[in-house]
Amino acid sequence: MQMIVNCLIPWQHGFVMLQKPRRGWWVLPGGKVEPGELWHKAAIREAQEETGLSITAVRLRGLHTLTIFGDNNTPTLQRVIAQFVAEGVSGTLLSESKEGKLSVMTAPDVETLPMDGGDRLMLQHTLDAETDRKHTVFFGKFTYNVHHEVMDWQIEPTAGNVFI
Repeated sequence: MQMIVNCLIPWQHGFVMLQKPRRGWWVLPGGKVEPGELWHKAAIREAQEETGLSITAVRLRGLHTLTIFGDNNTPTLQRVIAQFVAEGVSGTLLSESKEGKLSVMTAPDVETLPMDGGDRLMLQHTLDAETDRKHTVFFGKFTYNVHHEVMDWQIEPTAGNVFI
């Protein structure tokens, strides 16, 4: 199982996103957790490497499992994504890194950006909670087909069951 972290980095009245060159999809900065590395430290490291920004701390915002099915309808890849929000951000944002192009986005942008369907859902929940200043940690489960399309998903807590 792959352990992945990503980080919502508030910046200049928006937040930082990265456009990956392979599919042209926009993502939050992040990447794989190294063996023996703590997840929150991996989020800080990945965010700094990919954006050039310094981050003093992160808050956990979501834990999500992803299962991707292959041609014969058997799981081919399983991931856990730990999503964080950066605090104490400073420095100069790179325009591009080895991972792709960087840009500052706003919540309305998320609706129209080319993105992985699960990433969009995770990010929308995080942005809603950040806007409402709720301290919610989301737990999600996503299933993808061989074409990397979301087939099924669930995120809790839901709007009627929010922890603050």
